[in-house]
Amino acid sequence: MTKPLLHAPAMDLNSGTKRRKTIRIEEQDICIKMDKLNFFYGASQVLHDIDMRIPRKKVTAYIGPSGCGKSTLLRCINRMNDLVDNARIDGQILLGGENIYDKAINVTDLRRRVGMVFQKPNPFPKSIYENVAYGLRIQGVNDRKTLDESIENALEPVGQ
Repeated sequence: MTKPLLHAPAMDLNSGTKRRKTIRIEEQDICIKMDKLNFFYGASQVLHDIDMRIPRKKVTAYIGPSGCGKSTLLRCINRMNDLVDNARIDGQILLGGENIYDKAINVTDLRRRVGMVFQKPNPFPKSIYENVAYGLRIQGVNDRKTLDESIENALEPVGQ
């Protein structure tokens, strides 16, 4: 049996030239592991038997045409599909060796570890101040002076 390889373009920081690098996935520290992952919206199956390994501290990209399930797969890693009626997942996603769909997993803690960046802004229906403060508040920061300073530092460059 041949060993799976991951071919990735890499930049040689010493020379500034691009080179092709071959990485043996078995030799990598795996951060996220998916086994036999299937996802359904009602009776419609949209992800089929996904087996994937994502190495720790490496940039990983997956590319495909519109509607092929890329965003659905990302949403599975963050458990955002939990919020979708009639959504169902089979298989396993391990983050650091821990099944993220285990009933004992605190979803809020998981989402602190697995962030999402969207193509379009998706603010909460609150003020700009409260949207910017949200991340600090869920980390337990509630001191008004600290919030004000942090928000000003975050927003000041935007106004320039």
